[in-house]
Amino acid sequence: MPSKPRVAARDWSCADCGVDTDNVDGQGRDEYYMLHRDLWLEINPNDAGHLCIGCVESRLGRRLTRTDFTDAPVNTNPRRASARLTSRLAHPD
Repeated sequence: MPSKPRVAARDWSCADCGVDTDNVDGQGRDEYYMLHRDLWLEINPNDAGHLCIGCVESRLGRRLTRTDFTDAPVNTNPRRASARLTSRLAHPD
């Protein structure tokens, strides 16, 4: 029986600073989130790649708040979210 082809690992690096957004703290905490599409396209017009929370905020010129995020399960029930992402998801405005 032929073996299955190997699937290349995804690159979760932040497009700006290069941090691994799937393991931002070296302890398995991630910054996997979904922003409202209009906001995402404002800061990332090419709609390509990943950005850590710090680089999103740098591009945006302000701190993210809960209203910037969609109601997708990844935002409402984050399992491995970094402390930074958790604080933004909890901050109402």
